[in-house]
Amino acid sequence: MKYPKLTAFLGIMAVNIHSGLFGAKAHARLDEESLQKLEDHLSEKGNEDIQQKLDNLQEKYNTLETASSSLKNAVTQALELNGLSAELSDNATEADAVVLLGNKCKEYGASDNRHSFPKNDGQEKEDEPDPSKDYQHNKVMTQKFDFPKIKE
Repeated sequence: MKYPKLTAFLGIMAVNIHSGLFGAKAHARLDEESLQKLEDHLSEKGNEDIQQKLDNLQEKYNTLETASSSLKNAVTQALELNGLSAELSDNATEADAVVLLGNKCKEYGASDNRHSFPKNDGQEKEDEPDPSKDYQHNKVMTQKFDFPKIKE
């Protein structure tokens, strides 16, 4: 049988090919019975499942489009926050922007130029001696307490 997939799709037994006169191309004709079989076959299958699949795909597409736009906005804000917008070319993709941000984070992490906070162990110690005790007017007060201690 010639054209088995077409006959299965059309729901007919066979496709009759008619040769053309005077070298015209061969062609197939559908009579009214074949057309009715075709109409019945198409109405049997219906388009509900195709429409449902199309709706599901459209929904997934909308979700992905929303996620993509929010990701683009986040990357753009991160670039602007770190002052990296100028380093990125006009035709750069989001992947290039993420790579640039990753490299900048790595650079920041390896840098020794950071803010550091003094350690606080709960004890107040001054590493430098108080210079006010060496002033002339303070020496009188310190000499006053240099009396010998009484032994008991």
